[in-house]
Amino acid sequence: MKNDNESVRNNLLKKELRKKIQNKRNNLPIWDRKKRSKIIAEKFVNTAYYINSNNILIYYPFRSEIDVTIIIRQALKNKKNIILPRVHDRKLKLFYIDNLKKQLEIGAYGIMEPTTGLCRAAKISGIDLVIVPGLVFDKNLNRLGYGGGFYDRLLPLIPAGVKKIALCFDIQVVESIPVSEHDIKVDLLITDTNIYHP
Repeated sequence: MKNDNESVRNNLLKKELRKKIQNKRNNLPIWDRKKRSKIIAEKFVNTAYYINSNNILIYYPFRSEIDVTIIIRQALKNKKNIILPRVHDRKLKLFYIDNLKKQLEIGAYGIMEPTTGLCRAAKISGIDLVIVPGLVFDKNLNRLGYGGGFYDRLLPLIPAGVKKIALCFDIQVVESIPVSEHDIKVDLLITDTNIYHP
């Protein structure tokens, strides 16, 4: 009974946190989000994780998220392989993309996704760096997504040793997030004002 009550309480706290941070992020002016996105992208591409990677799993930004297309374009210029997810049967299928303008279409939830006929499938075993989306993070590198569980199902399948990095605005970082046993932390969190390590 205690675990059930705790689970219900945690779910309510997560719901409240999601709403609060989503509102904060949505209220950032577009020019400010662009400026902060550039700062975060610059920090990220100067990390050894990025420099030494070849096959990067990343996501396409949605609504008020940090604009990671800056990173995607830079990675393609640097001849790195970019892998984007596509929602299929409540799971994420992975595809290589090399052209943001010609290989994407509006997919599930209104998010841009790889067009299956134009992109080659990617194997999860080939990934050597993951950029993980999220709505809320804490200073202990815990992550709270949007509630769909897509990355909760994907992250356990990522090969051991592959670093998972999160990029977000500083307003998305809180002291602590309620966590469950199955939650997977990120290895590094980069914001416009800080870098959080384990």
